[in-house]
Amino acid sequence: MRNEKIKRITFTALMTAIAVVLSFVESLLPTAYFMPPGSKLGLSNIPVMFSASKLTVGETLLIVFAKSVFVFITRGFTAFCMSLAGGILSALCMIFIFRKTNGFGYMGIGILSALCHNAGQLIVSFFLVQTTAIVGYAPVLLIASVGTGFLTGTLLRLVMPYYTKLKEMEK
Repeated sequence: MRNEKIKRITFTALMTAIAVVLSFVESLLPTAYFMPPGSKLGLSNIPVMFSASKLTVGETLLIVFAKSVFVFITRGFTAFCMSLAGGILSALCMIFIFRKTNGFGYMGIGILSALCHNAGQLIVSFFLVQTTAIVGYAPVLLIASVGTGFLTGTLLRLVMPYYTKLKEMEK
């Protein structure tokens, strides 16, 4: 029992570390000219997606929170709020899909979770800016979500065997 708990904590820490490193690497990349301002690829969501499929709800949300704290330390309070709101909505979407449905595939999950992430960010933006004009940005983010979600879903599909192998090594 104790060994199992240590293994789960260790694996959660590993997924957190991967998410934080990917978040850092992504912050170094310039936004592509065809992407909306402030958009990111969402690479750090790949370990979150894996966690949503293999770990508990609490462990997955802990990873999202830790990643958001890293964003707070490196990019400030507004970025923290955006990361946390988007991350929680996105993770809950992933968790629901992985546990309740089978028909979306990794790319579908990537797209839906990217949509939820951007929805969370729009909600935070609305409260920070206090104007409904922010809703005009929603279609742009919708289009970006499809592209970035497709990419992260594809990357998850490619790395899933390696993540699964890591998970199996804990046994």
